[in-house]
Amino acid sequence: MPVVQQLSSRDKRQLAEELWSAADAEDAEVMDEAAVLKMLDRRLADHEASPEALAAWEEVKSRVFAGHGKQGA
Repeated sequence: MPVVQQLSSRDKRQLAEELWSAADAEDAEVMDEAAVLKMLDRRLADHEASPEALAAWEEVKSRVFAGHGKQGA
């Protein structure tokens, strides 16, 4: 990133610290256990309400790779 290369060492360190803090904050949001459990409960309820909507992994893999001219890995 040319713009970053033009920054002073001090500004680069400050940018790195701010990016690191922002990444930590995002990780904390992703790892919020209560939110994860709520999402899993919702997904389980959706599945129990419509089990026929579920596709086997092999079927999903075949559809994905078929669009790319590859065999499922």
